[in-house]
Amino acid sequence: MVARLMGYHRMSQKDVAAAIGCSRSAVSQKCAGKIRFSSAELLILADLFGTTTDALLGRSGEEAVK
Repeated sequence: MVARLMGYHRMSQKDVAAAIGCSRSAVSQKCAGKIRFSSAELLILADLFGTTTDALLGRSGEEAVK
């Protein structure tokens, strides 16, 4: 989801890395699912992309309520 939003917003891994305070390499690994985004990073990304943390995690509205 993050990689798709990066493309939509025309942001590079370097841009996202600067926003969340990590390396471009770490963003690459996080987007590939090799390591997880922290809750603090997800909050920053949700604000950056104008979405919710649930959406970033792939949860729909109904799943988020359960």
